[in-house]
Amino acid sequence: MRTALRSFALFAVVAALIASTGFSPAPAALQKKTEEVGTIEVYKAKDGWRFRIKNTEGKSVAIGTVGYEKKEEAMKEVEFLKATFARGKVVEVKEEKK
Repeated sequence: MRTALRSFALFAVVAALIASTGFSPAPAALQKKTEEVGTIEVYKAKDGWRFRIKNTEGKSVAIGTVGYEKKEEAMKEVEFLKATFARGKVVEVKEEKK
């Protein structure tokens, strides 16, 4: 019985030391990695409110083709795009119809 108690106490001390150092026994590949992503900018243009998507280097990779009268309308469109990119289906177009 004493041996079991000592073993348990030793195990508890080792577990506490591991927890206090922040050591994670999981392989690095399984740990969540933080990836940099681009930004979405909403800005005032000559024809109204527009948005553009920039990569991590600050270069535009996509822009809205329509100017919106109100900033809220542009923001609503941005939210729609975010939802579409998160859950939308990618469809490959092999050949454009003429």
